[in-house]
Amino acid sequence: MATAAQSNGRDLRLDSLRGLLLVSMTANHLPSVFRVFSDQSLGIFSSAEGFIFLSGLLAGWVYTRRLRATGPAALHEAATRRASLIYRWHVISFLACLGIVQLGQYVFGFCSTTSPQLFYSHPLGAALLGMALLHQPGLLDILPMYCAFVLMLPWVLRALEGGHRLLVIAASTALWLSVQWAPPIDGAPLYPIHIGTFNLFAWQLLFVLGVVIGHARAADPSSVRMRPNPILIVLTTAGAAYLWIVNRYASPEPWSDRTFGILLNKPAMGFLRMADFGMVAYLIGILAAAFPRLFEWKPFELLGRHSLVVVATQSVVVMVLLQFPSLFATQFANCVTSLGAFGVLFVAAAAHERFQASWRGRASARRPTPSGAEPSRVAS
Repeated sequence: MATAAQSNGRDLRLDSLRGLLLVSMTANHLPSVFRVFSDQSLGIFSSAEGFIFLSGLLAGWVYTRRLRATGPAALHEAATRRASLIYRWHVISFLACLGIVQLGQYVFGFCSTTSPQLFYSHPLGAALLGMALLHQPGLLDILPMYCAFVLMLPWVLRALEGGHRLLVIAASTALWLSVQWAPPIDGAPLYPIHIGTFNLFAWQLLFVLGVVIGHARAADPSSVRMRPNPILIVLTTAGAAYLWIVNRYASPEPWSDRTFGILLNKPAMGFLRMADFGMVAYLIGILAAAFPRLFEWKPFELLGRHSLVVVATQSVVVMVLLQFPSLFATQFANCVTSLGAFGVLFVAAAAHERFQASWRGRASARRPTPSGAEPSRVAS
């Protein structure tokens, strides 16, 4: 993917794909008519897998360059700052969702059954546990996982820089395999402790594989250049098509229902789910390398650049809309509501971009100029 069109050191295709996945995630969290296009439309995996993988790829690419430019200590500091920022956005979105449920209960005398039970039964406990990352209901569990992955990033990159790529992949794969056949944890006795739907020991494999590719891209772009292999393309296309048919039409499989359920397990990233994602990601990578312009979508690229803010925003937007089922009662209302939800994501990303530009401008204006030099003019 070294031939990517870039702007200010960013790959527009990766940002565009990540932005598209964020819109898809929003649709999947709502009873939206657009779920027919967004909910496992390419196979037996969801948008979350793509988002975590691309986040790892971008992190590996960006932080490898930072490691080489500033050293390990600065990398640890940068990763800690990033994790702290992710945590703060999680807390903001968590408390905003909690406030929305409380406000709805106060104004309307009830709240949606889709709201986390602890939000209306014990709001103070929910707030304290949420800030401690010990209560992560649906919609509010992806940022804590992302935070944990960013904190482990310096160790992964230092191992990769030391030439231990195979060891990193093997260790990550072994950790993923260790939870595949483990019995599911019964969360009932632990309630209200709830550490999210995603199994970190399984999902780390997606992030780590992304980091490995991003590191290789920063170290030697030619090593990850997507070269079409006709045989591999045919095989992956056939495999992805078969699993798409299985997902859509439940065709007979050569395994029992229990085994099939384990292979498709989303919290533990079952083997078939992982394999299907890998095949589709490979095919998309081939297409994006061959036709880069087809994967550069400016509106979605804006979302991808501000993905952290957009993830937090979509959690709050979805929580608000789920309080009012009537907004999805008819197809027209459903369509308008869904499009409105997507629009809020773009507004949030644009507002954050303007805020960042303004903040950088003020910081530049405050920066002292060398003696005898003219102060630089900052565009208004």
